[in-house]
Amino acid sequence: MRYLLFILSLPLLLIGCTQQPSDITADLPVTPTLLSLFPPDGSTAYFQGEGNEFASYTVHTTYIDTQHIAQIEDNGGVTLLKVYRITEKAIELVLQEVVEESPAIPTAQQVASLPILETVLQSPLQAGQQFHGWTIVSTTETLTIGDTISQDVLLVVRKEDTTTTRKYFAPHIGLLRTEYEMQEDAFVVTSTLTKIE
Repeated sequence: MRYLLFILSLPLLLIGCTQQPSDITADLPVTPTLLSLFPPDGSTAYFQGEGNEFASYTVHTTYIDTQHIAQIEDNGGVTLLKVYRITEKAIELVLQEVVEESPAIPTAQQVASLPILETVLQSPLQAGQQFHGWTIVSTTETLTIGDTISQDVLLVVRKEDTTTTRKYFAPHIGLLRTEYEMQEDAFVVTSTLTKIE
């Protein structure tokens, strides 16, 4: 009897063992890398603003190397050159200056030893992680912008006195949306990505 039960259960056991590892992990969320939270090299991102005349802006991204990314941000009133250093643990703003419309991009050697001005994001990229006044609230947000639905969006929040700032990041796109909310005045300023070229 035991022998017959073993023979009959063998096909079920073999079928259960044939499941591929990719089937098991397909539903697990993928943690983005810090470098993946920037738009592609050479791209220009367009942000539509509300609540302030300078909330609309463009950002042109240039990869200096795999550890340094330059962005030229133009809101129609001022043009800023920002350079970020990407380490294993953080995205660090190391240069921010007002520039002419088409500035020269610094070299990797020029920016390698610059001090940290601000930590933009810090690993591990998981809910609850806190750094320099910021908190990663979620890594699984869904954000709808127009007809586009972005999933697994990283939401980072900073609260200071009566102001709350929220930033939404998506892998291989970068910053999707920024919200500045002033509770006392019930005043909100937003900048939302509309397209990347």
